[in-house]
Amino acid sequence: MSRLLFVLLIGACAKPMDPAAMGGVTRTGGCAVGESQSCTCGGTSSGARTCVTPDGLWSACGCASEGGVSVAIPPEPPAPQVCGGVACKAYPQEDSEVGAKGCCTAQGTCGSSSKFLFGAACVERGGSVGVPAPAECPSESIDFVDLEGCCRPDGSCGLTIDAVPNFDLGCLERTAMQKLLNDGAADRNLLTTLSLRAVRPASFAAMACTWRP
Repeated sequence: MSRLLFVLLIGACAKPMDPAAMGGVTRTGGCAVGESQSCTCGGTSSGARTCVTPDGLWSACGCASEGGVSVAIPPEPPAPQVCGGVACKAYPQEDSEVGAKGCCTAQGTCGSSSKFLFGAACVERGGSVGVPAPAECPSESIDFVDLEGCCRPDGSCGLTIDAVPNFDLGCLERTAMQKLLNDGAADRNLLTTLSLRAVRPASFAAMACTWRP
């Protein structure tokens, strides 16, 4: 009986250790410490694992999918955008809180879009940023949108939304910004109605200012 127990214990020790019992790591052949390789977890979801020791100790596969370990894999950066044969300036980040996306205008220039703000419009990027002129060009606010006042080089007051990442539209003349926001107000109007408030269209009268570069 004691001999049988000894054999069973030896057999148990010789079995490969379960990866879960090793703190989420797996052993294979040898590898170079720090080496990274792709792996799969949770069906078709892919991730990466890293060599921990030379004898083949790998970290767990880092996947952001359900069922994988809680290690997020950053998304691939967006492909460079080209409009009219010109590569557009890269956004500082892929998206923003109002869904800013790159687009090409009808004239074939680089633009920014946001369904929440401008509907289907693609607004050209790279306009003059203007200068602050609080005494002449007030800031404005409508439901869910705050706009900063600015003075344009042509002596007209404008409004900018460039405080939100990725727009790069510059200082748009007040009535031009009014039209963009009202034409693209469908999503914002729905949200306003659902929050039991009255829909209020943008109303930004044209104003003049003194350009002080």
